[in-house]
Amino acid sequence: MAMAIPPMKTLRTFTVVAQTLSFSKAAKLLNLTQSAISKQIQHLEELMGCALFERAGGKVELTEAGRRYLPSVVEALENLQHATSTVMQTSETKSRIEISVPPSLASLWLIPRLDAFRYAHPNIELAVRASVTSDSHNRYQGDIAIHCLPLSTHEEDAELLVRERLMLVASPPAVEGLSGIGDLLPLPAISHITRPQIWNQFWHELGVAPNSPTYGTGVEHFYMALEAVKYQQGMALIPQFMVQDTLQRGEVTNPLSLGFSSLYGYFLFSHGYKRRLGPVKQVIDWLKREMVPPSSRCESMDILRPSEYKPQSTTETGKQSKQL
Repeated sequence: MAMAIPPMKTLRTFTVVAQTLSFSKAAKLLNLTQSAISKQIQHLEELMGCALFERAGGKVELTEAGRRYLPSVVEALENLQHATSTVMQTSETKSRIEISVPPSLASLWLIPRLDAFRYAHPNIELAVRASVTSDSHNRYQGDIAIHCLPLSTHEEDAELLVRERLMLVASPPAVEGLSGIGDLLPLPAISHITRPQIWNQFWHELGVAPNSPTYGTGVEHFYMALEAVKYQQGMALIPQFMVQDTLQRGEVTNPLSLGFSSLYGYFLFSHGYKRRLGPVKQVIDWLKREMVPPSSRCESMDILRPSEYKPQSTTETGKQSKQL
């Protein structure tokens, strides 16, 4: 008589609990209740005839049997996923991968690259969702999610794709004849209402303290700020990888080559078991290749930190600083 094989979902639950050593974390990762996780593990232990976890003092640890069982289960699941993805890649059926990203990343960076992605991966259909929040639920929305978070983020499954470097941008007519930092001050600074501190950080990096900086229209997203710049409504701070294409087309300019690295980055989230699926892995690999910091791809853009900018006349700089 053939020995019973545990259900696939139960084995997946076992690997997630074993890797996190937490029933609550496993429940969040698998979008299940903690009670459902406990029941699946209980059924698996009853089927195996031995305990796989020790629970004491709020801690979860693998038993000796659990430690011996885990590598074989992980290998078996990976082999099955690999075999499935191989067949899917060679079939005519398209794989649909849902990716959730911030609205500005979708509008300014991802959508302009979708044609190139489709050409390189004809068997993968991307469904793009714009997500404006980065709570624990939305971080795992769909198959892949990208969120802008503080660099101090140390969450399980969070992978830093690119550190945020904010560039100063303005329309060419607005900065025509610009000769120094002091000439920037009359320009309205388009504020980012969800990141109100970025202009203070910019002025701090610049080494100046304007008495009464001029602020333009407040907007919620970077793509809105960029549109306002195009209509000569002021200057804005935009992530470099998002605005690089617009700069190269000459629609906006980077006055005095000013920019600075913020304390934020763009992190990729995807459930561990999904990352190993063929189509999901292909999308993630493509994102990593494409989202290379522009400064390492385009040598012509030598962007300075504000504190690195040195005008030709240090005497004039001193005078300007006193007037701010």
